[in-house]
Amino acid sequence: MEPKKVLLISIDNLRYDCVGYNKNRAHLKQYYVDTLVDTPTLDEISSNASIFTNFFSTSSYTTSAHASLFTGLYPPAHGVRPFFYKKLNGDAVTLAEVYKKNGYKTIFYTDVFELFEPLGLAKGFDYKTAGNINDLIKQLSAVKDENIFCFVHLFDVHEPYIYSQNYNEDNYNREYFDFMKKMSVLYKTPTNTDNPFALWNYFAGKVHYDLNVMLPPYIYGINKFDKGRFRGIYKSLKEMGYFNPENIFAVFSDHGEGRITMFDQSVFGHMGELYDEVIHLPLIFHAPEIENKIYEKLTSITDIFPTLISLSGLEPYNLNGDSNGKKITENSNGSGRGIDGQSLFEKREFCYSEFYTQNMYNEIMQFTANEYDRNKNGASSKDKYFLSQRAIRTADKKYIFMPDKISELQTKNIIENVMLSDEDYIISIFNDILRKRIGKVEFLQLLNSLKSLKTDKNARLNLYKNITNSDIYNRNLNFYYDLSNDLYEENPINFNPDLTESAKYVEILNNIEKKSVSTENLFDSVKKTGIIINEPKKDGKNESLVLLNQKISLSVEIIKEAYDRFGEKIGIAFTGGKDSSVLLHLVRNAFDGQIPFKIFTIETSVEFQEIRDFIEKLKKEWNFDLLVYTNTEALKTISIAEDKQNCCSLLKTVPIKNAVKELHLKALMTGIRKDENESRANEKYFSKREAPHHYRVHPILHFTESDIWDYIKLNNIPYCPLYEQGYRSIDCKPCTKITGGEAERSGRSQDKEAAMDKLRQLGYF
Repeated sequence: MEPKKVLLISIDNLRYDCVGYNKNRAHLKQYYVDTLVDTPTLDEISSNASIFTNFFSTSSYTTSAHASLFTGLYPPAHGVRPFFYKKLNGDAVTLAEVYKKNGYKTIFYTDVFELFEPLGLAKGFDYKTAGNINDLIKQLSAVKDENIFCFVHLFDVHEPYIYSQNYNEDNYNREYFDFMKKMSVLYKTPTNTDNPFALWNYFAGKVHYDLNVMLPPYIYGINKFDKGRFRGIYKSLKEMGYFNPENIFAVFSDHGEGRITMFDQSVFGHMGELYDEVIHLPLIFHAPEIENKIYEKLTSITDIFPTLISLSGLEPYNLNGDSNGKKITENSNGSGRGIDGQSLFEKREFCYSEFYTQNMYNEIMQFTANEYDRNKNGASSKDKYFLSQRAIRTADKKYIFMPDKISELQTKNIIENVMLSDEDYIISIFNDILRKRIGKVEFLQLLNSLKSLKTDKNARLNLYKNITNSDIYNRNLNFYYDLSNDLYEENPINFNPDLTESAKYVEILNNIEKKSVSTENLFDSVKKTGIIINEPKKDGKNESLVLLNQKISLSVEIIKEAYDRFGEKIGIAFTGGKDSSVLLHLVRNAFDGQIPFKIFTIETSVEFQEIRDFIEKLKKEWNFDLLVYTNTEALKTISIAEDKQNCCSLLKTVPIKNAVKELHLKALMTGIRKDENESRANEKYFSKREAPHHYRVHPILHFTESDIWDYIKLNNIPYCPLYEQGYRSIDCKPCTKITGGEAERSGRSQDKEAAMDKLRQLGYF
């Protein structure tokens, strides 16, 4: 008897109407792009399988949707509700575990391993490979005589469109770079880099992700993938028998790409509101005992789990060893083992979807000073995510439920809470009052605006009023779309959740929420930046490490934001001191050990020899090039340290400006901090400078001296030995001494410190 093969292929970001076999392309016809679709490989697979035309996801992003696929559970029960903060419910049984328990070899492949393994989504797989599809083919060949359950996750359809991160043979990505050149001419975007992601960020940012611009390349990317890389994968798997009639196979998506917000309809993407363009998915499904035909009934991604269990004839008993032997296909609300899915071939009344909003800047500094009690103040900027929208999708309607607004008293407490920093205030307004995710650029703009209006006592109140006067704040929280008359979901109809029909769906939502579980927080032990932080201890002694972790995350976001804005035309001013060493280490972590920017240092001729030696040591250890700038003409005439302001201006500021000019920099990244000097206390993360025109970028502005040393110790970063001799802040040798003063920079020349405002106006850090 031939070994059984079960194959699942998830094509990330593929929407339902961008496949050739699906002739229902009403959304595409709006923009006259329906004829662009050309997917012969998917069409060929569908010709020997069933097609499900009303198949829906439980989420508008990858992680939560795949958790539902693997467990048959809605997000409240499997626990992976936000995108990347919570691990899979440990009690949830996965498809891989069931197949493994029943004697199958379980094999996992993904183009993006970090979307699965850290969250526990690869649980139950015997073999895991990532990034190179040839490794998967080799693994399948090695176990070809076994019963196989294989999951394959492909990322090519994801942005950057037309580009493959995992396949570049025979100039496969040449089309992408040709396309980017055309877009650079059309939209006047920079082309001064070969980095595909930087090129994409320039382009997508310039057009503001406008769907009129983004939709055609999205379709071209799907076509290219179908006829290119996917065709090769399909051919290899077909030759190995995975698409034979006696086997089970399915090709589908986790979410699509389309409209994601009510009030900016032109934005094209995912991870947003639950419009059909994003949660309506393609599904090609084949099993030997199932007639190949078109099914128009409602189906959910949760339904694949029980369908496979049934069709494979597997024993679906509890895998955790409980003596009661309860079947996992039975609904067992309390245990987390009951599933929400049902057979693809059974009638389904509704599909459930939800999405959590993530706040990009919830990792703001100074939590210790700004922390407050939610019960007293109505909000907490420690929230990393919050439920933003839930949907009940029937055959002809979609009911949308949004969280209730907080009370007037809670709102008042946020507005009047003087303990909140500007950072926390902005986040609380968006998280708790507006219930909306704030983007990186928007956050920095609002923050800089508040900082610049620091003398205006009404600045915060005016910001609140502007937001609460907006349409998005004042929209109804409960509404539905009549899909039979409003296919494009343009006319929301308000409803009272207490009325008969809608009350039924409110009860359904409540029952779904009853199964919700609290799962392990991913970042309790692992940092997304690659820097390991110890898990907080129960006695709270490691709480400061968690706060540091949050500050690190903000710094990395600022570094990446700078890269999005300025590309590789960024310079890093490296002094050899503790702060600039931390900055350099953060940049390396943000770019997988590489530093994509120019690094330069200023030589005044009077540096400590220990600093010079340390810089040379670090260059070798971290393998970076270092440019040196010196004002040689000034050194011929100046009396060192006689006039501190003039000396520093000539020997430091002039070379800094020369470096910016000669390197054609758009931005200069420095390691300054707010707490060092009063002149830096009101500095911004992105600060525009003239003569020459450029921006200063300050990624560690929010670090304290203590944070710097905690970071150095935790990550074992080298530092200059002068610090062990008692120096706390190091300048040129004539202007630095060891002192017992309380201030960090008390050992520096106080003449220079007093003139810092003037020096910074002239171009100093």
